[in-house]
Amino acid sequence: PRTRDAALDFAWSTAATIEPWAEGVNFFPRIFADVEAARSSVHILMFGWREGEVGMRMAALLKKKLTDGVEVRVIVDGLGSRPYGKAREMFTRLAAAGAQIVVNDMFLLDRDGLFPNDQQLDWRWDEAGRADHRKLYVLDGTVAWTGGAGIEDHFQDGGFHDVMVRVTGDVVRQAQAAFLTSFHGLGGPLPADLPALFPEPAERGSTPVALAQVIPGGFVAASQAIREQIDGARERLDVMNPYLTDRDMVERILAAARRGVKVRVVVSEKSNNPQATAALRHRYAELLAAGAEVWELPGTVVHAKVVVADDVASFGTVNLDAWALYRNSEIVIIARSPEAAALLNERLFEPDIARSNRGEPPSGTRDRLQSWLCDKLTYYL
Repeated sequence: PRTRDAALDFAWSTAATIEPWAEGVNFFPRIFADVEAARSSVHILMFGWREGEVGMRMAALLKKKLTDGVEVRVIVDGLGSRPYGKAREMFTRLAAAGAQIVVNDMFLLDRDGLFPNDQQLDWRWDEAGRADHRKLYVLDGTVAWTGGAGIEDHFQDGGFHDVMVRVTGDVVRQAQAAFLTSFHGLGGPLPADLPALFPEPAERGSTPVALAQVIPGGFVAASQAIREQIDGARERLDVMNPYLTDRDMVERILAAARRGVKVRVVVSEKSNNPQATAALRHRYAELLAAGAEVWELPGTVVHAKVVVADDVASFGTVNLDAWALYRNSEIVIIARSPEAAALLNERLFEPDIARSNRGEPPSGTRDRLQSWLCDKLTYYL
């Protein structure tokens, strides 16, 4: 098994329902309810599952599901979830209860196999320097959730502003394949009866959707899908992303504005990455001159990764920076759905823009110099 095995080329599929929910107070109760309702399997792939109130509550719920006979498989990232550090006790207890847990080791030793006692050193070091930034739940093979939020308290208390999307239909089986190939690639054992994890959906749906990923080693299907989505915009393009620094993506957004597309970009007024914020502000003058609107949301860290181009919506974990687009493991779902586009506009973009301030180019010698320098370093931010 290799982590590279998750680089699957998925065909267009279908969704029966697509439900976006903004803010942890809205999506966490629904995610917990779906986990509670699971009858056969709970699969969680998570960058950022920490030992806070929300994380401990999820661990406790999974222990209960294990006693009910539900299979629990988990993938966590060593950097994002700290399974060898502060969160070790939480994950060790969950493993002792019967959960099968594997870890993507970005730093130090590359260990494959079940955490914590059945890991072996992988001398290929194929995880080194590569975070698994994906967030994905697959429940009973019939319900999937993805978006930008980790299982962390700052998504619950409003410190980070994000969206998670619940999806049903045929595409969930692709999400299941993405999870299981990654789980096995990190040394997790697969059950003998794999078809049981891919049940026929009660409703396949008719909404065209594509599941795409970035997998370290040059597989950038998700990045290319978002590029094509932006390039295909003809009337409107709404972009919400915490780290919009990639030169190619900024140029594509500029090109959309210059060909007459109504472009709105929503970012943080003050983010958790001041260098990325400064780099984007260096491009504000170009964006505004091209006719794009730039909105800065105050009082929280914008963490959602959403693009709506006309009636095509994409959501998932892909930041528009070099790390997400080319280096880390990422996932995105793209839907050709007027309904999903309208819901994201209604629940995310319109209320956020209504409480945002218009972005202005940096002023003052110091701010201009800082933003210019950060712009030159975007490949490393």
